[in-house]
Amino acid sequence: MFNQNLLPMKKYFKITTQLLVFFLFTISSTKAQSSSLLGKSSSYHSLSQIWELDSDIKSDGFLLTTYKPIYIMPFRFSSHRRDVPFNDGGTNQTEQLNQLDNVEALIQFSFKTKVFKSILGTCDLWLGYTQKSYWQVYNAALSRPFRETNYEPEIIFNFPAKFKFLGLQGKMLGFSLNHQSNGREGTIYSRSWNRIIMNVGFEKENWSLVVRPWFAFADEENPDIEDFVGRGDATFIYRLNKHLFTLHGQHSLRTGSNNHGQIELDWAFPIKGNLRGYFQFFHGYGDAMIDYSQRHTIAGIGIVFSESL
Repeated sequence: MFNQNLLPMKKYFKITTQLLVFFLFTISSTKAQSSSLLGKSSSYHSLSQIWELDSDIKSDGFLLTTYKPIYIMPFRFSSHRRDVPFNDGGTNQTEQLNQLDNVEALIQFSFKTKVFKSILGTCDLWLGYTQKSYWQVYNAALSRPFRETNYEPEIIFNFPAKFKFLGLQGKMLGFSLNHQSNGREGTIYSRSWNRIIMNVGFEKENWSLVVRPWFAFADEENPDIEDFVGRGDATFIYRLNKHLFTLHGQHSLRTGSNNHGQIELDWAFPIKGNLRGYFQFFHGYGDAMIDYSQRHTIAGIGIVFSESL
């Protein structure tokens, strides 16, 4: 019975292997089409360069460029064991299937492409996609399964802007239509939500700040997700020579029993040539959609192929 339960996971492993091939193909395609983002450089790119906010750096559409950081983190340790099993909760579930490791690997790839430029005046329309896979690679007893994969496609409208707010220099205004899910069927392990996300971006010299409040549509699968994952976030990026520091926070914007959120610190640092290391510290709720209501403290180390906001 145990081997029968592992058959779907072996199939899932095969599919994910194919996704890894696509992941590598995406990186090489992105490098070929947009060497300015993945090519050899001595510093990281600004918010204006990443989103082509200045008229003299606008490119044509349908070029694949990086969106969120692309990385492989082979070692990621969580202070709390995951309570939710990776299987579908069927009648064949055994106690052994619940023994998930505290240490696992995390793989993220993310890209975007501009579909239209200068619509509605100066607005650019982008399509973005991010995927995170949580791999129990050290869990030999369960045939090293991928316990969770989160998918996040979105449509992004960005306007270049010049304004001042509390002494900060504004560079970008926009909004996006965002869907995030773990791609599972049924009512027990399926997680998803849809959001309209507003964004405002600030930039000065070697730092950037993006603030994003959002409105989420109610979902029967996880009606309380906003009280744990949040109703908005803020991301601060500081570039120091060849190092990039990112501080990201989300909060429910509620008090009392619904006072939850997360904080994440990322550090991209040079190793040799174009090879860059990546350190990540996370504390709070919403690390993965399957257990968004569980609090975790996580530290991980890996390599990053492209880092951006």
